[in-house]
Amino acid sequence: MSNKKVRSKKELSGPGIDLDFSTSPVVYNFLKSNKFVRGLMGPVGSGKSYACAAEIMMRAVKQKPSPQDGIRYTRFVIVRNSYPELKTTTIKTWQELFPENTFGPMLYTPPITHHIRLPSRGDAAGIDCEVIFLALDQPKDVRKLLSLELTGAWVNEARELPKAVIDGLTHRVGRYPTKRDGGPTWHGVWMDTNPMDDDHWWHRLAEKEPITGKYGWDFFSQPGGVVEVPIDDLPENPEANDHIFASGRWWKLNDRAENVRNLPTGYYSQMLGGKNLDWVRCYAEGRYTYVQEGRPVWPEYDDHLMSGLDIEYDPSQPIHIGLDFGLTPAAAIGQKLSNGRWVVLDEIVTEDMGLERFGQQLLGEINAKYPKAQILIWGDPAGMQRDAIYEVTAFDYLRTLGLKAQPTASNNFRVRREGAAAPMQRLIEGKPGLMIHTKCKLLRKSLAGGYHFKRIAVGAGHERFKDSPNKNEHSHIGDAFGYLMLGGGEHRRMTKSPLQASTLIAPTLAKSDFDVFD
Repeated sequence: MSNKKVRSKKELSGPGIDLDFSTSPVVYNFLKSNKFVRGLMGPVGSGKSYACAAEIMMRAVKQKPSPQDGIRYTRFVIVRNSYPELKTTTIKTWQELFPENTFGPMLYTPPITHHIRLPSRGDAAGIDCEVIFLALDQPKDVRKLLSLELTGAWVNEARELPKAVIDGLTHRVGRYPTKRDGGPTWHGVWMDTNPMDDDHWWHRLAEKEPITGKYGWDFFSQPGGVVEVPIDDLPENPEANDHIFASGRWWKLNDRAENVRNLPTGYYSQMLGGKNLDWVRCYAEGRYTYVQEGRPVWPEYDDHLMSGLDIEYDPSQPIHIGLDFGLTPAAAIGQKLSNGRWVVLDEIVTEDMGLERFGQQLLGEINAKYPKAQILIWGDPAGMQRDAIYEVTAFDYLRTLGLKAQPTASNNFRVRREGAAAPMQRLIEGKPGLMIHTKCKLLRKSLAGGYHFKRIAVGAGHERFKDSPNKNEHSHIGDAFGYLMLGGGEHRRMTKSPLQASTLIAPTLAKSDFDVFD
């Protein structure tokens, strides 16, 4: 019998690498796919980055030799959302697989490059594989790609990048090697990521609007590292049977989890402690989830208690609309019911839209859904500033559409925050004083922590946050909601209440000769 090792059907190899994917079938199928664009999503520790890094050498080995000199020429770019993360995570992973003492030195002057040259050996053709490392976190950064002629591209942690970056890469790949050297045997883009929210472009393309055809996109999802165990399925002594209680739920290790044998013992079990449910669902269970960052502007908001489908328009009550202006205008549409509860019925969130188009969209929404309602519109007082060219205010323009908008009493952030938080802290007939229709996904996400104060790194285990909130894609609808609440009566309610008003103004010192000890 021969002593030669029999290779598994799920092993892949190349110069200096020998990878066994027999316990990672999803990763193996991902690497075997030749789709033009591919994505791999999974929990932390599932081997995504190693597989994607290894693919570069696998593609380099499969490239047909140049008819000119018999060398296999390829050029790849590895993209991450920032240079610090590129250096501390992506490049570290790369160097573990392709150390400089074996594959040659890296060039660290921008752009960071690793040019791997392996000479011909016997019948094996030589390899000339150039790997470029770039940070592309903004759509405007796509211009960095304009001069690149690539074979393929790996996007590391794709959830952190706008789709414009992926789109830019799709027309830079397949341009190297040139036809003189035989052209690329394969070309395309592959991506890896931890899970993201269900309004991300990845989720849309993977689950709702797949790109098919000859140059289709293919998405792969790895099993989670843990699975939730329903209460009814728990054994008599859960902890003694390797079950873990965390974030108010019971969990156990997933028998289908990939890459487990390459992880430290207890890797997933130990990471669950002290984490909230969204974090566990995202990073350990591997599910589409929004993970809160920083400190929420409205920690009083509880999406589980304050959102639902059974929220209906009451024709007997006026419609209130809160507006936030600018190039990303937003509107929150709601009512204050006769019992004092606020309900939010609809939202309008835009991007790169001027006031004229936004006003028309708002008018169309009102006419379609609330044609006979009394409409009260409240906006940011900054909208009273006159346009430098047309010399009209945002409120003036809305009046030309028949929308009688008026500014709220204040646009002070602290006043707006407190006014919007007030109904969240009230209980009316056994339910919260604020209810939001489930379809208002962007507002709910904003209130749940999308609109937040950024964390400041101060060291020594302390947590500090910036004094002003982070202006991002969630802030505009959050501010519109604040103006809805202020204009709809919460500002008036606050200023009538000495207890609440005292939290918004400086303390007053009484002048008196009275002595409490006399």
